[in-house]
Amino acid sequence: MSRMKNKILLVGSIPGDSALTAMKSCADGMGEFLDCLPDGETGNRRIWINYLAATTYHDNPALETINRPARVDPKNPDEWRQPGEDWAPRGYDDHWQFRVKPGVSEVRFEDLGYSRAAKASYPDFCDLRDAGLIAKDARFMVAIPLIESGIRPFLTNADDFGPMWAGYAEALRREVMDLTDCIPASDLVVQWDICMEVLAIEAGDTHEGLFPWSPGSDPMARYIDAVTMAANLVPSRTLMGLHLCYGDLGHRHLIEPPNLAVVARMADAAAAAIERPIDYYHMPVPRDRADDAYFEPLDNFNPGDARLYLGLIHVTGGVDTSLGLLETAKRHAQGFGVATECGFGRRAPETMPELIDVHRKIAALI
Repeated sequence: MSRMKNKILLVGSIPGDSALTAMKSCADGMGEFLDCLPDGETGNRRIWINYLAATTYHDNPALETINRPARVDPKNPDEWRQPGEDWAPRGYDDHWQFRVKPGVSEVRFEDLGYSRAAKASYPDFCDLRDAGLIAKDARFMVAIPLIESGIRPFLTNADDFGPMWAGYAEALRREVMDLTDCIPASDLVVQWDICMEVLAIEAGDTHEGLFPWSPGSDPMARYIDAVTMAANLVPSRTLMGLHLCYGDLGHRHLIEPPNLAVVARMADAAAAAIERPIDYYHMPVPRDRADDAYFEPLDNFNPGDARLYLGLIHVTGGVDTSLGLLETAKRHAQGFGVATECGFGRRAPETMPELIDVHRKIAALI
């Protein structure tokens, strides 16, 4: 039986001008439905891996920055970028790019920043829990990109993939060690954000525009190597989940999933390879996929002792859209919880009351 028992999973990012603001908005509206609460990934973590590009890769002595996002027009900020920002991309075609400098054989990162951010926001989480806004046994969740997700979108050639993989993997080991040194294992959830791995397996490493080069190895084997290594870093008393994703920048996927077959296969493969418990899987559900064909791969999917969370909560279309997805999902899976399709930190803060309302109403129907 899964150690995750509640109905709602918050995937990671939440709009707010601080971690406390983001966490409190969800604790106030959904606290009784949550096993764990992330700090919202606010500030320059709100645009996911671009946080790594701006704070860890840019100005690294082993790397050369060859492209960076265009500066935001102060008169025309968009949905998630702020006036004057020059690190946040406008979309998938306005991205950071790096290459390993000639003659460099080893890439090293002092840290990835996730443990540092967690240590800063964990006391606010404890204050909210002590105030009774979330359950006394609720845990603090920290989401970290898996290796390929953290590096591949920013590289321009296959030769740089190996040194970047090694550097990220080594930093990841130190990151999780530091995280679990400062937050009690029994108070923590570690979520692995798995996006580029999903896309590579879905596309077979071949997709015009998305994969201009290939690492030259089997994408499923790379994923298993990475997720097994990452899982082994997490203490057994710490809960661990896999967030399987197709991207969400600008509220659109990099590849539209034909169904849940790839992410179900990846969940099964992880369960077979990883010795420690996997406590949950999160799988995406596009808002226009209330058809049985999308969910049919779940007919033979057994999460074992993990809990399945389906990302069928959408603010577009409101309760009716999410309810239609829920009713179809119930024909193919049982005992699952719900979530949004991805993090929602890039959503306008004024949409939060409606989104929380959809969460609550759908959770009540599970």
